[in-house]
Amino acid sequence: MADNEDRLIRFLLPGAQARGAFIRAAHIVDKAGEIHGLQGEPAALFGQSLIASILLLSGSKGGMRQVLQLDSQSGQNTPVKRILAEARPGMVRGYLDWNELGLHDDSAAGITAWMGKPLRTSVVRDLGFGQPYISTIEHDSDFLADHILHFMTQSAQIQSDVVLYGNVGLLLEAMPGSDQEHWFRAVELLASISNETLTQESPEKLLQRFKSLDCKIVGEDRYAYRCNCKPESMAAALHNIPADQLTDLAGESGIVTLSCQYCNNSYELDISTLDL
Repeated sequence: MADNEDRLIRFLLPGAQARGAFIRAAHIVDKAGEIHGLQGEPAALFGQSLIASILLLSGSKGGMRQVLQLDSQSGQNTPVKRILAEARPGMVRGYLDWNELGLHDDSAAGITAWMGKPLRTSVVRDLGFGQPYISTIEHDSDFLADHILHFMTQSAQIQSDVVLYGNVGLLLEAMPGSDQEHWFRAVELLASISNETLTQESPEKLLQRFKSLDCKIVGEDRYAYRCNCKPESMAAALHNIPADQLTDLAGESGIVTLSCQYCNNSYELDISTLDL
């Protein structure tokens, strides 16, 4: 495994007719915070959003792209207007959109203190064919995991449980044939796992706690914070700008400088060479 990669493990719980995914995304969270200059709770919330998008992708058979977008519904009052996370097989990227006039709510906790309530959650699931699946819901909770769980149960209509803690993410999903008794056994075992265990035990040892449900590791994937931006994709963004405005932006040099919001890489584009 490369030094900058994190391992996502997919597993089955035949004794509960359930499946799941686990990731400890230390490299991803650290790299994302470094690129976007984040610290403290904003860095943690952004990291958890990236982890959540990976978990959602892991539950989508043949999924090519998973976008998780969180939007404040509090106008100009909150410090963070939007958090966006996009996962593709093997990579994840995202950005956090700040509101310079927003005020942190010291009386609130978690994501509510930074984005207010209710929070709008939009999910785009692209299977690589046909039209992408798009769902938007609103929910009121201080915890990002609750918003993901609300989406899974209310919109995707999949009985699920989600844990987002530090740089750890764990998703359980009921499979066809799972009844309430089966599902309760899985959730009960999940609830017995301490935060210390989640963050410190090896994934294999941690999943042994589901041994009574015949836990079987069925695969793993490697993920890293990585952006696939390139000059061609950045140039495509200029097509929405009127020619006269583009000329003004370029000035006498004829060069427009664009920065990628996902990775902060900068590109100098000569507008005379672009097919606009």
